[in-house]
This record gives sequence, C-alpha cells and structure tokens, in this order.
Amino acid sequence: MTTPACRNNPSHQNAPRAHPERSARLSCNLAPSLLLRGLLALAALQSITFLALAGLPPGVFVLLLVAATVVVIAEYRRLNAISGRLTTRERRWFWRQGGLQREFQFRGELVLWRWLIVINGRDLDGRRVQLVLARDSVSGDDWRRLQAALRYSRAGAT
Repeated sequence: MTTPACRNNPSHQNAPRAHPERSARLSCNLAPSLLLRGLLALAALQSITFLALAGLPPGVFVLLLVAATVVVIAEYRRLNAISGRLTTRERRWFWRQGGLQREFQFRGELVLWRWLIVINGRDLDGRRVQLVLARDSVSGDDWRRLQAALRYSRAGAT
C-alpha cells in the first residue's frame, strides 16, 4: 500500500511517483488534553451526584464514593501520562515517552473521530500501548496528518 508524501518527509520530492514502497514519515508531539480532563471531571461530578441522589445506606455510599474516586484518579493519571512523541518510519509506528522509544503494532479497535483518536496496540515485548488523544493534544496540521496516516496504516493492515 502506498502512503501519501507529507511535509515531514523531505525525500518525497525526489521519489518516483509510481514506487509501491513509498511511505510518509510522521512526527507528532502529544500533550495531555484539557478537553479530556474536563470530560473526566464532568463524569466524576455526574457519578457523585448519582450516588448522592440514589438514597444508598451511608456505608454503601462511602464505599462507592471511594471506588469512584480511585477510578477518577487512575484515569486522570493516565490522561496526564500521554505526553511524548508519536512517529512513523518505514511503515512502522513508534511511541516515545520520556527517554524510552517503543515500536508498536496496532491491535484491536482504532477510533478515528473528528475530535478523538484512540490507538490500541502492543509493543514488541507484548506490553499494551493505548493512546487516547483529543483534538487539543496536537497542532491542527499534525492532527490531520495523524488521522490520514492512521487511516492508511489500518487499510494496509487489513
């Protein structure tokens, strides 16, 4: 499958157009999303309101409130951990977080909406890679290039 040339791939200008092995390079800096953190806060508020209005016995209410708080804190940490660089080269995908770069392959469902991308994969050691990205996680140009690259990658994998 041929992927389109993009601004991040300087070699596309000299490459022959009919070459079947041409692949674009992509490099996107990802940052934690304010939008997703706001949605998480709204979901937490909704859960607390539901628990308060459910008329539960006090012991059950406190237990469920603690459970909801633990889930919200875990998800908040996960959202904040999505900070790094997503790159492609030679039809391979890489996730760099901190000083560690991991090559991964797509596994499971890929969500490509106008405002949300969910990437599920496994690195070469079998560890799970899951990236939940909102539109405000990257620049506008990088968002469009990332969506295009993901569409072409998944089409080639099936």
